[in-house]
Amino acid sequence: MFSKSSGSTTSASDQALQKKASNTAPTQNRSAAVPSLLSSDLIITGDIKTDGEVQIDGRLDGNVIAGKITVGEQGAVNGKIVGALVMVRGKVSGKIDAMSIELAETANVQADLIQDKLVIANGAFFDGKCTRKSSAPTPIKAAAKKTA
Repeated sequence: MFSKSSGSTTSASDQALQKKASNTAPTQNRSAAVPSLLSSDLIITGDIKTDGEVQIDGRLDGNVIAGKITVGEQGAVNGKIVGALVMVRGKVSGKIDAMSIELAETANVQADLIQDKLVIANGAFFDGKCTRKSSAPTPIKAAAKKTA
């Protein structure tokens, strides 16, 4: 399937892609653009872990770790959510740890948030504590250095 001519070199990123492709069964045809869907009639008790995207329209009593996580308007998560991007349109109770968190106007969140970027739409319900992952430079200290 893959051939390598004697004079060509393979970059590190190409080697990583080839290794990932070789670990996947040949009968599976996965696309990174298609999220894993938990439909509205599904109730899961346990943890979910993936590198891809998950959309939760049902109920999850457990933790979820994924690259991108969307909790739909009918969705509910009781547990910890960890991901790069978390979008909440439904209900979350527990903790959210992500680089970017977006709470839509239909969100009902009773959780502590740990994030770098936070967007809370008008009408969203949020009860919890927000903590920033990285500390941003304070403008007061920067202004004081310029005047000194």
